Amino acid sequence: MSDETLRIVIADDHAIVREGIRSVLDAVDGFEVVAEASSGDAVMTLIDEYDPGLLVLDISMPGRTGLEVTKALRARGSEVRVLIHSMHDDPEYVLEAVRAGADGYILKDGGPAELRAAVAAVREGNEFLPERVTHQLSVGLREEMARERIRSRIDALTAREKEVLIRIARGMTNREMADEFGISPRTVETHRERVMSKLRIHTVAGLTRFVVEHELGE
Repeated sequence: MSDETLRIVIADDHAIVREGIRSVLDAVDGFEVVAEASSGDAVMTLIDEYDPGLLVLDISMPGRTGLEVTKALRARGSEVRVLIHSMHDDPEYVLEAVRAGADGYILKDGGPAELRAAVAAVREGNEFLPERVTHQLSVGLREEMARERIRSRIDALTAREKEVLIRIARGMTNREMADEFGISPRTVETHRERVMSKLRIHTVAGLTRFVVEHELGE
C-alpha cells in the first residue's frame, strides 16, 4: 500500500474538525482526502463510491457511530483501515474500538504530528494508540486487546477463506485446493490474497504459524 496514494475518507459531525484533519493530511505526500461525511450512515455510501484505503471516524456521530460503522465493515469483510478519533482517553473506549475492528485510536486534542504518525502506521498495517492511553493500560488489558485484535481479524474471514487458510498451513497448493473445492486456481489465489490482506500476514510460514498458534485447524 505504501507505493500508492492513500485515499482517505473523514467522518465527523463537526465541519471545523473535518477541515482541520483534511488540512493536516492533504499536506502530506501520498495522502489524499477524497471525501467527508457528517454522519456514520453517510460513510457507508462514500466507501462504495470512493473505495478509500483508510477511514478517519469520529467515535460518536449521528446515525451510526464510528464503532458501529467499523463493526459493519468488518462484518462484510471490508479490508479498509480504520482510525477512530475521540475525546475519550479511557482505556475501555480504546478496547471497544479494538473489539469493533479498528486499526488505531487517536485523541482529538492530539497534535498534527500525532495524526500524521497514526495514519502512516495504520496505512502500513500497524496499530496506533496514543502514548497517553498506553501508559494507562494494565497488563491484563493489553493482553485482552491483543486477543480482541486477533479475534476481529479472524472474524473478518469468510468461511471459504478460513478453509483456504487451513489448507495453506497444511502445505496444499492452489491446484490441490481448486480440485477439492471445485473452483478455479485463480479463485483460490484470490482467496489467498484476501486472507493475507485481512490477517496482515504475507508469507506462508506466517500463515502456518498463525493457524497453529490460534488452533484453527479443522
